[in-house]
Amino acid sequence: MKFNRYIIIFGFIFSSLFLAASLSFAGPSAPGVMEKVDDRETGETMTSDTLMVLISKGNQKRRRNIKTIRKEYRKDTKGIIFFVSPADVRNTAYMSFDWDDAAKEDDSWLYLPALGKVKRVAAGDKSSSFMGSDFSYSDINGIKIEDWDYTFVKESYSLEGKDTWVIQGLPKKQARHRVLEETGYLKSIIWVQKDNWVVIKAKYWVQKGKKIKYFKAEEIKNISGIWTPLKLIMVTTSKGKVTHSSILTVSNVQYNLPVKDTYFTTRSMEQGL
Repeated sequence: MKFNRYIIIFGFIFSSLFLAASLSFAGPSAPGVMEKVDDRETGETMTSDTLMVLISKGNQKRRRNIKTIRKEYRKDTKGIIFFVSPADVRNTAYMSFDWDDAAKEDDSWLYLPALGKVKRVAAGDKSSSFMGSDFSYSDINGIKIEDWDYTFVKESYSLEGKDTWVIQGLPKKQARHRVLEETGYLKSIIWVQKDNWVVIKAKYWVQKGKKIKYFKAEEIKNISGIWTPLKLIMVTTSKGKVTHSSILTVSNVQYNLPVKDTYFTTRSMEQGL
């Protein structure tokens, strides 16, 4: 199973009040909560526009506009991102195939117009920055929850008036090398809102550079029955000081509309929108 921490590019979290109530009564385990977060309805297709704002230590801002298209193929997911503007990133494209089969490595590709060719993203590159942002490729793609051990830090914690589970994640011993290679994360703390399964806050310990990253989801709206965070913030810190941050503002979200299979090809990446 694949858990997309930020639910920004290739999926969003679905709310079932009945299910939430039944889980609270049963007293779910931490792994059980994460399985429910992972096993949510995200719609058969999704399209959206995203404004990515990159903020430097000196508060200088760069803006990038993105178009995202995703489609479910039973239990597999295909998604593609096109950079629309500004000119220096226009027509850059990123595509990812998320296979449900845990034994099958997910596939990712990046197209840079300046190079004029599509490049496969290797597993060792997935912990690196996605297009200069504080989100990594693995953040965009999601992680395999079966590679992590989850335990409760707190079974009930009020965060800005929302009741949450606070869950710690550590890479399993047998998967530690792969997890560090693909994500770069040594440890995570995740706040899951109980009534809609949205990850509204997270903290990640980064192996390289001993950095800590902080995530927050805001402006969560119900769109076609799917709870959708419309603002996502990631902040990178070193020695307690902010070094860089990224803000993603999502708009024009549409679910379950027809999406052509021809979007999800390397040729489509090269042709652009």
